[in-house]
Amino acid sequence: MKRAFIFGEFIPKSTTGIAYVNTNLESVLKELNFFVKTIDDPRSNDYFKYEGFIKKNYNVIEIFKVILNILLTKKYNIAFLTISLGNLGLLKSLLIIILLKFKTKDLYLYIHRGDLDLNYKESLYKRYLIKIHLSFSTKIILLSKIFKFDESLKDFQKKIFIIPNSLSKKDTTISNEIFKNKYKILDAKYQQKIVKFIYSGNLQGAKGIHKIIEAINLINKKKLKIKVQLDIYGMKFEEIDLKANNIFYKGKLKHSDRLTIMSNYDFLISASKTEGLPITIIECMAIGLPFITTNVGAINDLLIKNYPYIIQSETLNIVEVIYEALNDITKNKTKLKSVILSNSDLFNKKFQYSQFLNSIKNNVRV
Repeated sequence: MKRAFIFGEFIPKSTTGIAYVNTNLESVLKELNFFVKTIDDPRSNDYFKYEGFIKKNYNVIEIFKVILNILLTKKYNIAFLTISLGNLGLLKSLLIIILLKFKTKDLYLYIHRGDLDLNYKESLYKRYLIKIHLSFSTKIILLSKIFKFDESLKDFQKKIFIIPNSLSKKDTTISNEIFKNKYKILDAKYQQKIVKFIYSGNLQGAKGIHKIIEAINLINKKKLKIKVQLDIYGMKFEEIDLKANNIFYKGKLKHSDRLTIMSNYDFLISASKTEGLPITIIECMAIGLPFITTNVGAINDLLIKNYPYIIQSETLNIVEVIYEALNDITKNKTKLKSVILSNSDLFNKKFQYSQFLNSIKNNVRV
């Protein structure tokens, strides 16, 4: 039997988009008759262990265990590794790459994030280590053509291929049922006095969470007939302001029922300054949940033509677009239904499990 190896974050230890895609990749390879061995990135222990703030640990013992595990294992036909872009993370992933060069025929470097180029330009140290990563890999997997011609990748074009993120087979089925029910609700007159927004992502400035909270506070201070409620899900990397009414922290969004929970909201909102190809927005498209988002990284791949709810990561602009969303959900259902249907069509064409499976079959030596 063919053997495959994946090193990185996985569900359930981590709830990140990277973990979701790696878990999806494991399922696809098994479906293609591979024996798959996975090793969790020790960083996942930090995400899994702490219910409060995420602490940065060096995980020296765990990294040593990973090294020993790789050294003692049999050889593989293919191996996948997610590049880490922190100063120590680059050293860690480089060490894993060097070990895997002796254990596998083909080494695929997965770049899940959209800020490789920013890190490449940050320092000579990072530039040098990123180039070594790219040089040692057999192939480089990107999420979108948008990233293909970043400066960091200009010497490696022949190695690159694109595999967009997608939902898993199970979640694709679940989302189809949720979409049908969610879409039916739009036919009813909106009678609620509170419009419910969901934020799902890491709680840190780069994700725009502080700006979102400021914007919703400003709106709720106005004497409007409708108030905005914001429920926040995600891992705490920074303190957030929860003093205002109608803003609640709900903890981490569990993988098992997250699509059902998300479907109970009227809008998702994100204000990230950098992104890859976020799974959260793909989930929204699949279940019929409209979303407010910045247009950074590869998010443009997820947007229909003239998508109406685009923001900058800036408070007053977020306020303006939220007002537009409030008007559409209460008074302009025809527009909202058209957006939701178009989002669904785009999801069905590009981001289902079957497309992900075919991308692996067509691009990876299976």
